[in-house]
Amino acid sequence: MEQLKKNLEKHLHELCLFPSRHVGSPGVKAAADYVEKTFRELGFKLVAQEPFPSTGWRFGSMRFADLDNACREVPGALPCFFSRSTDVSGVPVWLDRAALDGLKKEQVENKLCIVDFFSDAADIRGRNGIAEELDSLGAAAAVFISDPAYHTPCAASTKIQRSAHLQRLGAAAVAQEGAFYLAQNRHHRYHLCIDADTFAAVSHNVTAVRPGTGLKRAVFGAHIDAAPLTQGAGDNASGTACLLEMARLLKEELPDWTFDFAAFDAEEYCITHLPVGSEAYVQAHPDRRWYFFMDFDNLGAAWGEQVLHLGREELLPELKSRYPFAPFKNGGDDRSFDALGIPTLWYNSETPFKVFHTPLDTVSTLDISKMADCIADAVAVTRQLCR
Repeated sequence: MEQLKKNLEKHLHELCLFPSRHVGSPGVKAAADYVEKTFRELGFKLVAQEPFPSTGWRFGSMRFADLDNACREVPGALPCFFSRSTDVSGVPVWLDRAALDGLKKEQVENKLCIVDFFSDAADIRGRNGIAEELDSLGAAAAVFISDPAYHTPCAASTKIQRSAHLQRLGAAAVAQEGAFYLAQNRHHRYHLCIDADTFAAVSHNVTAVRPGTGLKRAVFGAHIDAAPLTQGAGDNASGTACLLEMARLLKEELPDWTFDFAAFDAEEYCITHLPVGSEAYVQAHPDRRWYFFMDFDNLGAAWGEQVLHLGREELLPELKSRYPFAPFKNGGDDRSFDALGIPTLWYNSETPFKVFHTPLDTVSTLDISKMADCIADAVAVTRQLCR
């Protein structure tokens, strides 16, 4: 167990070296290279980086200042994923829910807009739609209030809006502190300047295969990318580290099964209803019949409990785990496999401190012992699945 903990710490350190592992960034390519190198060091012969097209994002800088308060920076403001460059000054146009119905071009053209209401986590497509509508009407920028129910109120989520289809709109987010500041100074003049761009990119899933002597096959996965401008320790360096240790521990186990290990890119944004990386993976291997998919995503939270989400439970044998079973989550790479009718298992943390997708998602929020216990359970559950 001590060696397992040391290995996990090493993987987390290597994966979190870069300030951002968002799609198209140098950080996510470095993470892919590290995963490939580790698979090869573990002795896997069938290792590959499988390319697929994606949309990358380049971020340079952002400044959001109150011109009527000595150019004070609006606290806790961050750009949103796939924001475009903008440079706009003036009194913001405040848009409540009712104002979004029947918006006219003359209301928002070349203006800074503040979207003045909350929406829940399931409404990401709604927020993307708002950004795309403002973009089509010629707005210069939109500021969203980071969802305090789904994310921590202490820091803004860079994924609160993530449309990859914006043409010119600058997009930013504020959490609680910034939202209060803007509300108290709603008639002030502000300057928002964002240097960012999107580009056609090539992403890579990193795969390793342990061939078996029989006909049965299973796949284990985790995504290597993270929300922009975050360390992404929990979401999802934790899962990637666990995937690498599962590969090490299962390399010589259950020799009649073929085991696929896949580190997916581009989970953190969706241009379809499925995560891009895992969808590309299943499309690249239409001949493989997997009996189950086991996912590792956002686990090991220092505060909170681990759970095991089961999808298509009726197709799984009766299982015993140290963790409570939870319903199919349909929230990550499990979706791509469920769409093919494949049973899914997802190790995940339930925590009151939802720091994922924010700059507070750091290694300091993780408990290595919990991660090690999770891997031990995952190996035991795998043995039950493959008996």
